[in-house]
Amino acid sequence: MLAYGLRCGIAGLLLGVAGAVAAVVPPTGIRPANAQSVGDLFYYPHTSLNGIVSAKVSVQLESCRNLCSARSGCAGFDHSSNGDVCRLFASVGGAEERQGQTAGTRSLVTGYHPPINQPASPQPAEPPPQPNQPAQQAIAVTPPPATFRRFLNRDLKSRATETRQAESVDQCESMCRASEGWCKAFTYDAWNRKCFLKEGPGQLLMNARATSGVMSELGTPTASGAAAYFEYFNDKAFSGNGFRVLSARARGECERDCSALDQCIAFGFTQSQKRCVLFDQPGEYSSSRGTNSGAKRQD
Repeated sequence: MLAYGLRCGIAGLLLGVAGAVAAVVPPTGIRPANAQSVGDLFYYPHTSLNGIVSAKVSVQLESCRNLCSARSGCAGFDHSSNGDVCRLFASVGGAEERQGQTAGTRSLVTGYHPPINQPASPQPAEPPPQPNQPAQQAIAVTPPPATFRRFLNRDLKSRATETRQAESVDQCESMCRASEGWCKAFTYDAWNRKCFLKEGPGQLLMNARATSGVMSELGTPTASGAAAYFEYFNDKAFSGNGFRVLSARARGECERDCSALDQCIAFGFTQSQKRCVLFDQPGEYSSSRGTNSGAKRQD
């Protein structure tokens, strides 16, 4: 009798769990409005998400994006460049702007600004022709705008077809979109406010002053295998607070601390304070006597 009662109890427990799971898992094939299929995500630069976190791992941005894309139960992800922290969400309740973070969601975030790959508005259906009336001529539909994937602190090893002045990376990307199709990639030099429009991407090169964009349909460019070195800026300091502040006795010690971290793209060393600041996204530099800075670069 005891064994029979135990078996009945386990069976009841399993039925209860199955019922709970069925209550939260939507029927197969049903997706929310404005939702992407598995493998497709809406991208929100400089954004963190709010919601139910299902997993938290330490991986690079591309791996974080792939983890969410490959899982139908992943409603979205956000990734912090500070420590390569990747969070996967079972549900997304909202979003907020935050520098150094990138987010992707399966559905559009309600009440938040549009993603960089916002879906095109659906076209209304054409009414059937009325009797004794000629059929309407076909109307050309403008294709949705191209989407671009951005690469922070990276230049592109390819020839610039045009060089223009621009006040932001968003303006530079808009110039590429408006090229009537020939511009497939761009690089924005934030320190000199220059936009380089290109017909092809080439390889990715480290460059602290640059943010590059490549048309999404072209995939991720290969990274250059050239040796990285430090470009020095004596008596200059980068704007921003950096992601880590350390004590150092000399510039060389500060430089070694930066070299040891993939996240670090630049440093600033102040001799009088023995202070070493590490940057993952340095702002434009300015004169600062006694501060010597350096930034990673590839040619």
